[in-house]
Amino acid sequence: MNDQIVWINHAGFDLRSQGVRLVCDPWLEGQAFNDGWDLASPSSFRYSDFEGVDFIWFSHEHPDHFNPRNIKKIPENIRQNITVLFQRTKDRRVAIFCEKAGFHVRELADWERVHLKPGVFITCTTVANDSFSFIETPQHTYLNLNDCAPANPASYWPRIAKRIRRPVDVLLTQFSYANWAGNPGETETMRRCAAEKRGWIDIQLRTFRPKQWIPFASYVWFCRTENFHLNEGVNTIASIFSSYRGRGPECVVLYPGDVWAVGDSFASEQSVDRYMRDLASHAKPLEFASASVALHDLESLCDRQQEKIRRENGSWALGLLARSGVMKPVNLFIRDLGLGITYSGLRGITNRNVPASQCHMELSSDSLADVFRFGYGSDTLMVNGRFRELVPGARLVFIRNFLVQRYNDHGERIPSLLMKPSFMKFHLSGLFKRQNALNQGM
Repeated sequence: MNDQIVWINHAGFDLRSQGVRLVCDPWLEGQAFNDGWDLASPSSFRYSDFEGVDFIWFSHEHPDHFNPRNIKKIPENIRQNITVLFQRTKDRRVAIFCEKAGFHVRELADWERVHLKPGVFITCTTVANDSFSFIETPQHTYLNLNDCAPANPASYWPRIAKRIRRPVDVLLTQFSYANWAGNPGETETMRRCAAEKRGWIDIQLRTFRPKQWIPFASYVWFCRTENFHLNEGVNTIASIFSSYRGRGPECVVLYPGDVWAVGDSFASEQSVDRYMRDLASHAKPLEFASASVALHDLESLCDRQQEKIRRENGSWALGLLARSGVMKPVNLFIRDLGLGITYSGLRGITNRNVPASQCHMELSSDSLADVFRFGYGSDTLMVNGRFRELVPGARLVFIRNFLVQRYNDHGERIPSLLMKPSFMKFHLSGLFKRQNALNQGM
């Protein structure tokens, strides 16, 4: 029997081969990234449909790929028969979560070719905190790149192609941006980000030369008032299908619930039409009752964050970061509170009376609380786009002020990181210089 793919949603699918079921990145329902994203289309895959699944592979910890709220809804008696496959990490956070939830867990080393069932193998490789997988069955090979973003795609992907060696039958890759791409009205900036994604697709198609490819990992919409404008510049699935139709490998578009006999041609037009009708229905942001977080509560969260940073990192290393100037303070206007503050990644909130005219970024108090509360909070904000730059390049200053807690969140400590040439080059040199070029007025 030929391989089948049952489409789940977004980046999620159920690959069936040789009596084996391997599910990748299932996100079935609900919002993600601090309620900044929602699925463009409803899922038909249900939690009971995990019955009979042998393996679930999660590419990375982002909630549109690894969604704890969804995972917990898989019936317990089903979980105990599923093995979770995940990249080996220092913190083991995903592995521990899945073990506690009752799954079996297999942690994958970089480039380890893991035998799942006779004739079926998976190889996983990390890209920063993300990963991609190469799946082999007796019938086909699959390269699932999800939303991996190497620093230099033009040189990175050819190296990967040489390492894989085998031909790629089916390539799966992200087709639109999945992050902040401009302020309201900056449509041209958003279009440039969307064009960059198309450029990455072109590189991947030229490099791997798949027989067929599936655009995915972009079936979402920015669903909050603060980020709704980001929908204006995205690559729609209609524009992608139209651009690639009739040139190169067949573009296969799968809608939730579609079943594809891999290798066969597919009536993608129907799926495209269904997606576009769903997108048209999202004409206005969702209504959320996000309560404001008072300044004293933000200060408490910030103080706890600072205590954790000092506890987990050497004082000499933090001092070196402070002297380097890499963590230049950022002025934030908290929209719902109507006040401006100065935040420093190594000192916390240092000024509570900054005029709005001197602020670099604008965001809501609940978004800032999320950033203080979680090590991954700053990444979440960059992805959900629930902020506005008041000075060009301010987001780079902002994100660097949360550099320490972001690395701590993945089990890294600053003393050891300062010994890594790649860390020093990127964070203490390259990124600092790039930010100064973008923003000389801060």
